[in-house]
Amino acid sequence: MQKVLLLSTFSASDKVYDGNNTPTITSAVSGFVGSETVTHSITATFDNKNVGSNKVVTANSITLADGTNGGLASNYSISTGQTTTANITAKALTATASTSNKVYDGLTTATTTLTFSGLTGSETLGQTVASTFSDKNVATGKTVTVNSITLADGSNGGLAGNYSISPGQTTTANITAKALTVSGITASNKTYDATTSATLDTSSVSYSGLVTGDIFTGSYSGVFANANVGTGKTINITSSYSGADVNNYTVTDQSTTTANITAKVLTATASASNKTYDGATTA
Repeated sequence: MQKVLLLSTFSASDKVYDGNNTPTITSAVSGFVGSETVTHSITATFDNKNVGSNKVVTANSITLADGTNGGLASNYSISTGQTTTANITAKALTATASTSNKVYDGLTTATTTLTFSGLTGSETLGQTVASTFSDKNVATGKTVTVNSITLADGSNGGLAGNYSISPGQTTTANITAKALTVSGITASNKTYDATTSATLDTSSVSYSGLVTGDIFTGSYSGVFANANVGTGKTINITSSYSGADVNNYTVTDQSTTTANITAKVLTATASASNKTYDGATTA
């Protein structure tokens, strides 16, 4: 009759998620007769492969082999099913960041995608990334920093809970100038004065494309194409721009407007010569 051995020591080491439920086991067998020994090999599994604390580990099979001092495996038996607990901790990922260029929008927000390194097998993960440019202004090769990363379950068994990742990745991208169009400048009609000077009205000037809150100012002067009387005469506008945000825009000027030059009213003083009566009223 075989002597029943006991698994006197059975413990599992904590491990980092690796996509399988295989633990690293420490075990010892007791109950031998005299100085006999037999060796053993053991297979065990976590209850599942996923991250968790105090996860149950079960001994599924124990194989005995002949040992020393006459110990024969056939003289002994041992039962399986013993349990212990251990932790599976999240696997740390690294990532490289890439950011899309954008047109100036007055914000520092960037659109960034991460490429993960360290995923197990063919697993994939989803991602939500918050990142910012170093400032909002137009420039090339601007530094972009990843501020936060939220992982989401992916495909091929990829679970967000099995992984961890830290933000702080950097990359570069460009912010290009935003198109801004100037319109709404009008001019006053005037009476002919032999000059081409024009008086512009900028009270209704419109900056199409200007980001709310940006500091952008235009200065304008205008001259008639010539000094002569006419209706709907072209006035050429010269523009200049200033302000803290002026370099963030590519400006399409309003180059012309129209107004009338009307004829100047003259006054006159008359004088007549005396004459000798000739029977006519002509003077």
